Amino acid sequence: MILSLEFFHEIWVRRSLSAAGYTVLIYDYFLTLNDEILYIWNAPWTIVKVLFLINRYGNLAGQTLVQLEEAGILVHSQFFCQRFTIVTSFIMIISSESIHILVLIRAWAIWGARRGMSNFLIGSYASYLLILLGISSFGAHHDSSENFQYLELAKVCASAMPKLMWLCYVGSFVLDAITFVLTAKSLRKYSREFQCLYPSDLFYLLFRDATMFFLFSMFNNATIFVSWTVYADSPYTFLSKGFSGPLLSVAGQRVVLNLKTLPTRTYATCDLSREVDRQLEALTELYHLSSRGQGVLDGPEGGRENEEM
Repeated sequence: MILSLEFFHEIWVRRSLSAAGYTVLIYDYFLTLNDEILYIWNAPWTIVKVLFLINRYGNLAGQTLVQLEEAGILVHSQFFCQRFTIVTSFIMIISSESIHILVLIRAWAIWGARRGMSNFLIGSYASYLLILLGISSFGAHHDSSENFQYLELAKVCASAMPKLMWLCYVGSFVLDAITFVLTAKSLRKYSREFQCLYPSDLFYLLFRDATMFFLFSMFNNATIFVSWTVYADSPYTFLSKGFSGPLLSVAGQRVVLNLKTLPTRTYATCDLSREVDRQLEALTELYHLSSRGQGVLDGPEGGRENEEM
C-alpha cells in the first residue's frame, strides 16, 4: 500500500508538470501567432520554414495527444499504452531534432558557412542521429511487450525505462555544448571586427537566443538523464515528453521568430560615406605598399642597367 501511495503521488506530479509544459506551449503559440503569419507563412518555402512548421504543429498535435492520455480521457488498455509509448517517443525525436537542425543551420551560417565546418556538422549530427534512432528502436521493441503498472486504477500509461536508454542523448549533450561554444566564440569575433557595419542589437539577439536555447537544451538533457536513471522505475520517466520537451520546442521556435522580427538597420548617407572612405583609404594603403615592394624589386635591376650603359 505504501508503494501504491507513492506511485499515485508521482502520477500527480507527472500530470501537473505535463499540464504546465502544455500550457506554456499553447500560451506561446497564441502569443507568437501574428509573427508566424507575417514572417513565416508569407515567406518563400525554405528548409527553415518546413522544419519550423513541422516542429510547431507536430509538437502541438503530439502534446495534445499526451494531455488527453494524461487526463484519462482516452480508452486505456495494455495494447493502447504500448502503441502510445512508441508513438510519443518518435514524436519526441521529431520535435527535438527538427529544432536541433534549425539551430545547427544557424550555427553553420554564423561560423562562416565554411565547407570544412559543414562536413563536421553533417558527420557529427548523422552519427548522433543514427545512434539515437538505433537505441530508440530498441526501446520501442521493449515497449511493445511492456506491462504497465496500475493501469486500471491510474488510467495513465506508466512503465519502467529500459537500462542504458539514456545513452542515446549523450550525443545531444556533447553536440549542443560544442555548438554553443563555437557560436559564442564566432559572435564575439564578429562583434569586434564588424561592429561598425552591423547593429549591436543583432549580435545581442544572436548571443541571447543561442544562450537560451543552450540552457533549455541542457535542461531537457538533464531531465532525460535523471528521470531515465534515478527514477527509471517510476512515472517520472515521462517528464521529458510532457514537460521539458515542450519547453525546448518553445525555445527553438523563438530562435527563429526573434530573428525574423528584428528590425533591419537603415544606413544614413553619412554612414555609407564613412564606409566608402574607409575602403578607399585601405585601397590606397595597399597600393602604396605594393608600389614600394615593386620599387625594391626593380632597384637592383635598374642599377645593373645603368652600369651596363
